Formats: sequence, C-alpha cells, structure tokens
Amino acid sequence: MDRTMWLSFIWRRKGWEYLANGVRKKKISLYRERFSMHKAKVVVVGAGAAGVAATARLMENGVEDIVVLEAEDRLGGRVHTILFGDSVLDLGAQWVHGEVGNVVYAMAKEHDLITTSQTQMADTVYIESNGKIANEEASERIINILSIIHKAGDTLLKDFNGSLGDYYTKVFTVKMKEEFGGEHAALGRYLFDWFQKFENSINGADSWFETSGRGLTEYWDCEGNLLLSWKSGGYRKVLDLLMNKYPGEKDEIKVPEKVLYNKEVTHIKWKNTGGHDVNKTVVECSDGSSYLADHVILTASLGVLKHNAHSMFSPALPQKKLNAIKGLSIGTVDKIFMKFPYRWWPEKIFRIWFVMKVNGRHWLQDVFGFYYVDNHPLVLCGWVVGPPARYMEQLSDQQVLEGCYQILQRFAGRAFNVTVPRPERIVRSRWSSNPHFLGSYSYRSIESEKLGAYASHLAEPVMDARGKPVLMFGGEATHDHYYSTVHGAVETGWREADRILRYYGQWKERRTALQDDRTTV
Repeated sequence: MDRTMWLSFIWRRKGWEYLANGVRKKKISLYRERFSMHKAKVVVVGAGAAGVAATARLMENGVEDIVVLEAEDRLGGRVHTILFGDSVLDLGAQWVHGEVGNVVYAMAKEHDLITTSQTQMADTVYIESNGKIANEEASERIINILSIIHKAGDTLLKDFNGSLGDYYTKVFTVKMKEEFGGEHAALGRYLFDWFQKFENSINGADSWFETSGRGLTEYWDCEGNLLLSWKSGGYRKVLDLLMNKYPGEKDEIKVPEKVLYNKEVTHIKWKNTGGHDVNKTVVECSDGSSYLADHVILTASLGVLKHNAHSMFSPALPQKKLNAIKGLSIGTVDKIFMKFPYRWWPEKIFRIWFVMKVNGRHWLQDVFGFYYVDNHPLVLCGWVVGPPARYMEQLSDQQVLEGCYQILQRFAGRAFNVTVPRPERIVRSRWSSNPHFLGSYSYRSIESEKLGAYASHLAEPVMDARGKPVLMFGGEATHDHYYSTVHGAVETGWREADRILRYYGQWKERRTALQDDRTTV
C-alpha cells in the first residue's frame, strides 16, 4: 500500500474525509443517520456529572431527541459550586483526585485549569480536648503508624474477613506496643478515633466498622497528585469541559437546551405492551408531566434509588438489580464553611484537627477539624460525617455557626493563645436531608459483602423482549473502581451513552446480515 493510500485509510478510520485541496471535513456520524432513521427518544434522569456526560456524548454523535429531567433548579448534581464573595465554594466535589487514568484531570490539564491544593502543602496541628497542642513528635509517629497500616491495606485487605475498623484495630494495637510500649496510650486512642473520622470522610461511611475491608480494595486510586484544586471557578468547570465550552477544534455542545428543571421523577413504566405507548418507556414526574422514551438513562444517586426503588418502577426491577441497590451503601459527609473578618490562625497552619476525648455524644465532638480553603484566605471549612452530620443538617445556620465558633474558641483559641473572632458568614452542605440526593457518595459495606452486591450489577441495563436496553443506570455508584468520584461518574455517563450508540450500530449490522440470508434463500 503506497503512502497516499495508507494516509487515506488512516484518515477514514478516524472519521474524517479529506478533500483534494487538503481541507478537512468532518464525516457525518453513522449514529446520526441511524437515529434520524429510527427517531429514537432518550430521556436522561439527572443533570449531574453522569447525566451531562451522557447527554453531551449522545448529542456529539448526532442524537437530538433527548430530554434531561433534573429535580433541582441547577446543573451539576453533587457538583455544586456556589458564588461566595469574589470567588466560589464547592459544597460537593472539590478536588480532582489523581492524574493517571482520571478523565477529569485529562480534560482540565489540556486547558491548564488545575493546580496543587494548598491544603496538601500545609502544616497540620492536632489539638487535644484540654486546648493544648498534642505532643508533636509523638503525634507524628502515631500518624505514621496509621499511614503504614493504610498503605499495607492495599495488599492485606484483599483476603481480610471483616470490616475496615476490625483491620485497623487489630494492627494498630500491635504497632503501638512495638513503637511505644505503654507510652502515649491516651494520645494513641484519641488519634485513632480522629483517624476513623478522617477515613469515614473519605469512604463515606458512618463508621469504619460498616466499611468492608475486602470491598475497599475494589476502589482504585488514580496515580499522581490526589489533591488537585481548580485555579478558579470551582468544580463546576468540569461541566463546561464536558460541553466543550473551552476554545478548541470541537463545537460547543449545548446540553442546557435539553434540560428541564424542577422535574422530580416519580414513576418509570418500562414495559408497555399495548396502546400508543407500545414498546416505549413512560417517565412520569411529580408535577403531572410525562415523557416517552425508547431509552432511559437513570443517573439518580444511590440514596434516591434506595428510597424509591420499590415504588418508582413498573414492573418491578429484576431481583439482581434490587439486591445491588439494597447492598451497596451510601453515607453522609458534610462541609461547613465559615468566613472570618481576619485571619486569626497562625500563618503556616492550614489544617486544624481536633483529637478530643469523647464524653457522651454531641455532634460538635465529631467535627474532626477545619482546613484552609483554596482562594479564600479568610475561610475555614469544617468536616462532619455520619449521624452527627445528619443531625447538623436539621439545625439552623445560626445554631451551627454558634457551635463551630464555640469549639474553635475553646480549643483553637487556647492552643494559639488568640481570641477567635465571630464568623461573618456560614455556608454548609445538606446532602442527606435533600430528597434529591439522600446521601453524599457510595461505598462498599459489610452489607454489600454479605449480599454479594456489586456496582456491575447496578450498572447492568434492563432489556426489553427484543434485547433493546430500555433502562440504563449511570452515576458514581455504578462504577466498579472509581465509585464516589466525579471522574467515575463521568465515565459511567459516557458508558451508557455508548451503550445506546453501540446498540443501534449492531442493530443495523444484524439487519444487513438477515437481508443477506434472505437474498441467499
């Protein structure tokens, strides 16, 4: 094959036609022709990262008959960037976790949108319940023990029978004796309790005794920097990237034109065998509106599925799907942002962690620390997980502000010998109490292990009698390895869009084969 023929072959394989004068002309997608011919209707439920990714992928390939039903009044789902002063805050997803294999990183890097978060480069201080800074040398050694246990878990947990908490408890006790003998036992207990809260904030569990040790190994970290922040604009920029809003060769994909807001889906009838809706799925909303579809891509959170699975679908979902919804778990991780009139904490300190002795249970004792927020020099963000987070969500802003102000003044004020000023403003997340989310992100629990529930089961499409995927599931909880992340959610949106595109491609090929057979006969 000469060079001209070889280049022609490559160009056509890439989906481009080259004219004689060298001008490049984009080839019309085969999928566009097939969808135009079959007039397939697609309904996407949810305009979070997965829903936007799926819609953009379909539109990019010429699919136009799409409607996106979003229960909130905004795009983004658990990507929730809000204006705050001269900048923005992320109430949901905040950091880009890792580089290698991370589709969000790949898109953002191309336009130089991300950088290393200052929280990663920050000095940390641990404050005890007496308001004193914990012994620095001992604290560092204990945290190092916990870090070693964490890293060893990548290997040891694969064959471990029990919870993540069982694993840490077993190994930490031995390591503390080896390192200290009987010294620093109290500090060890406090840091161990703090580390559990920290781990739960990462995994999304109420307790690490609920997290499956073996199941945790299903999660894959992307190699590289795990704490990358957006230079400006917050995580909402990932939506702009998905819609090609940045200058380049690709045209902007106008996903918002397909979105209907305040559309809470209440019922999905996915097996209609009679009337004018035959072989169509009917999606009904709380406002009385309904939409017909050949394919439905459902990207609702696992929390919503758990709450509505038995009432939303008609007929009922397959038992394997219901088992996955029941077995996979979702927890609550909330953030509390407070803006102060001036910076009162030491210049080099960017993370303030509380290691408190717990007498009784109070939600404030489970606010395990505050950290500096990129691009906001006067803002601290507190973290709270599990039942205390759900309790906090029921309080007023003023109650939360007063509570956080109290613990900062009582502990950090003493530790730094300063008077902590009253915060000027507070903003917080409420992921559990919002009926459109009912949780923050998914994890693999002991229940998941007992029931044999896997993300792949949740991701399986529901097919009709003709083998057409009529009901598909996307979102972070449906990803085998990148669950709980935005890059995982994006990948699942693309996966389900590609499933539809492949179906129509295969349909045409099967039809052609049948025609050939008939011709032969």
